[in-house]
Amino acid sequence: MGDGNYGRHGTLGLATPQANPTAETEFRALMPQGVASATVRMVSEEPDPGDRLRSYFTNISQTLARFDTLAMQAIGLACTGSSYLLGHDAVEASLANLSAHRGQPVVSAAAAIERALAHIDAHSIALICPYPQWLLAAADQHWQARGFEVIDHFSLDPDQGDTRAIYALSPEAALERIRGRWQNREADAYLITGTGLPTLRIIAQLSETLPAQCCPRIFVWPGLPCGRQVSIWGSGSRPHRCRFWAVGRATLKGSSLTVVAEATRREAGSLLRSND
Repeated sequence: MGDGNYGRHGTLGLATPQANPTAETEFRALMPQGVASATVRMVSEEPDPGDRLRSYFTNISQTLARFDTLAMQAIGLACTGSSYLLGHDAVEASLANLSAHRGQPVVSAAAAIERALAHIDAHSIALICPYPQWLLAAADQHWQARGFEVIDHFSLDPDQGDTRAIYALSPEAALERIRGRWQNREADAYLITGTGLPTLRIIAQLSETLPAQCCPRIFVWPGLPCGRQVSIWGSGSRPHRCRFWAVGRATLKGSSLTVVAEATRREAGSLLRSND
């Protein structure tokens, strides 16, 4: 385990798609004090967006090798689309082997979302993504196959030709569309899937208006591992108001560390203020 000045409690790794401008910034904003993060980019020259997403995970061993000897306690893969296209069983079997080989948990975003949903005992979800229609269909199929009732799903940009177009989507416009779509829809959890869309402020503002229980972006970062578990974005509910939090437990620097970071609507707005 490294003894860097900025990671006295440990270091978490993050692998993001090559042009993703969002996941690394939001991940760093949510890191608890004393936990460092390190990022590597998943790179592909595939021109077809579906093939590109698949190659991010099929080549993930080589990608993570670029961390070289950097000591980390876990690595999160900040891309849900790859899991949706390759399939849960194939991805998780491959990552289990990779985790054993590397001696550290390597956690997919989709698996972390599922653990978060289980943590809050969610059975029904409303799903929104910034993907083209074909990838939304894959996301819908994934969550239904995992045993969840998808009560609603829609895309913010169904006709886009390239998944990288999501990086240009306006969070403000996304907020209004999501709010209008889900204002009168009740679900156990509200899931915004897609790590390239900035959503910290969206979550905070939606928490004021969505029906009772709100869990709009349950992970897109790996967080702190507990054995083979991961920390999660979950939600506690109150009538017409909710809080959301990241919670995790890890054994870092030889001791058990529990992190609970709560954020209300007002507090969440300040999470990224230093990055504006």
